[in-house]
Amino acid sequence: MLLLAARSRPMLNTKLCMQAFKYSTVPKQAAGRFTSNKLISQPIEGHTKDVQKTLVYIGPFAETMRRYKMTASFFGLCGIFAVPALLSTGQAPAMSVALAGFSAVSPAIFVHLYTNGYVTKLVVYDDVKSVEKDRKKPKLIKDKFIGIETVSFWGRFKEETMWLSQLAYKSTPKGITWQQKIGAKHVYTLEREIMEADPYLKALADRVQRREA
Repeated sequence: MLLLAARSRPMLNTKLCMQAFKYSTVPKQAAGRFTSNKLISQPIEGHTKDVQKTLVYIGPFAETMRRYKMTASFFGLCGIFAVPALLSTGQAPAMSVALAGFSAVSPAIFVHLYTNGYVTKLVVYDDVKSVEKDRKKPKLIKDKFIGIETVSFWGRFKEETMWLSQLAYKSTPKGITWQQKIGAKHVYTLEREIMEADPYLKALADRVQRREA
């Protein structure tokens, strides 16, 4: 009986480890080796067709954020459309209708405010060999032209391009935050653990931070 219990315990631990690995939210590409440049390279108007782009960061909750935003927007719109319908009946008090509409919209507002600027992908406009070279010597890294992908109000992925020098650094408990110095001054949030785990990503964050010192 004791022998059976001793044998079943390692099997149970193995199953728990496998389950934890299966449901891990951090993909291997997030802090590991860079993905193949062939997967994301594309021609851009006004530039040569051989524009090199390298994916260097993947937000671990990218797909989750997209679903949250889509769901929040859908139910928020349902709440907005329900208010005129309830008022047209004339049976429900106006205050009750207003509270019902607010209760439907407020979760959507909270979701969008909380997930605003969450970076799903960070792309560097450089070839993989150059990125790997800079990764080995992060102190020599120069200003980079980058693309930052976020999730829109309707749950669509959108990318904005800029120079690294056009970003300001902000340290918050939420993560590493960058803000545009010019233009719309959008705010972008990246996972601190992932940025600090990779030498190249840490060098990018340090460069933005040094310019603000």
